[in-house]
Amino acid sequence: GGMGKTTLAQLVYDDERVKKHFELKAWVTVSVEFDILKITRMILERVSMKKCENEDLYELQTKLKEALLGKKFLIVLDDVD
Repeated sequence: GGMGKTTLAQLVYDDERVKKHFELKAWVTVSVEFDILKITRMILERVSMKKCENEDLYELQTKLKEALLGKKFLIVLDDVD
């Protein structure tokens, strides 16, 4: 930590030259406790711009696969220490 990786990633993520290469982008902040259900839900909500609350992991993964299928996408998983 402490080396400016998040700042660098944000600069790249927000750069217009990078933006034009991706149809979908998602920035997800994850915690130390890795929760695949929560992370999958957050990614899907970012790319679909819709709230997802009651789906199980399989449903979320299926919807995420459908949302990303055939598209160029950039997903940043940023950890908080």
